[in-house]
Amino acid sequence: MTTRPPIRTLRRITAHLIAATGPDRIAVTKATDGTWTLPAGRVHFGDDPAHTARTAAGLPPDTPLTPADARTEITTVDDATGTLSMHIDRVYYTAPTPTPHPHALPRSQALALPAHPTPAELRTEEPAHHRHRLHRFASYGIVTDPAGRILLTKIAPGFPGADSWHLPGGGVDHGENPRQALLRELVEETGQIGGIGDLVTITHHHRTGQIGPHSDNTDIDAVWVFFHAHIPHPGDPHVTETGGSTVDAAWFTPQDLPHLKLSTTARRGLTALTTR
Repeated sequence: MTTRPPIRTLRRITAHLIAATGPDRIAVTKATDGTWTLPAGRVHFGDDPAHTARTAAGLPPDTPLTPADARTEITTVDDATGTLSMHIDRVYYTAPTPTPHPHALPRSQALALPAHPTPAELRTEEPAHHRHRLHRFASYGIVTDPAGRILLTKIAPGFPGADSWHLPGGGVDHGENPRQALLRELVEETGQIGGIGDLVTITHHHRTGQIGPHSDNTDIDAVWVFFHAHIPHPGDPHVTETGGSTVDAAWFTPQDLPHLKLSTTARRGLTALTTR
């Protein structure tokens, strides 16, 4: 009897640009297979996804972009080594003003085009590195209740940012989309159940010499997506997971925030919300 090799998992991140060229027209470009697609590229370790989107569209590096959406593609790809279960996190930006481009399609037609790079194009691994590397995609919530309070979690001792107040959320598991991951984390970290609203922002985070799953000297490169979430019937927050990175959870008023020790993630998300 022939034994089938085990299914392997693979994670990738891509960045896409929805750039208007005029009324109801969206810029498109030719992919490597000759088909039309939105300008897009693979987000390699260390890359800012917004820079990847600008480069794919041929825009100047200082062109402002607006985070628009985060989508997940789950698929399988067969090759000589067996079957790959691929999880692709695709982040989308818009250019705030019409951008000249030699090729454009009607908006509805452009947005219906297949996403590139394709799973087959994303199979290749990045070059080996002498230090451990962790490329993460994480989803966080700016979580409110009807009274206008904000829900925060406290990072447990032994984890990066220990004892600081953090936003609910964390890494998106293989097979999850960012909104599903945030709903799961809300329950695990705070015991609250709510709804996920609009995307607030997308940010890039790179740190060296961090604690990782295989080394205490790990290079961590992360793409963080932030959503607004609302708890219509709030209760007393309580941590339901065991052995995780969260030790406490609590509601705070906006006036409380300047007096708290906030994590880098919390500062990023809350600042983006106030500057929208």
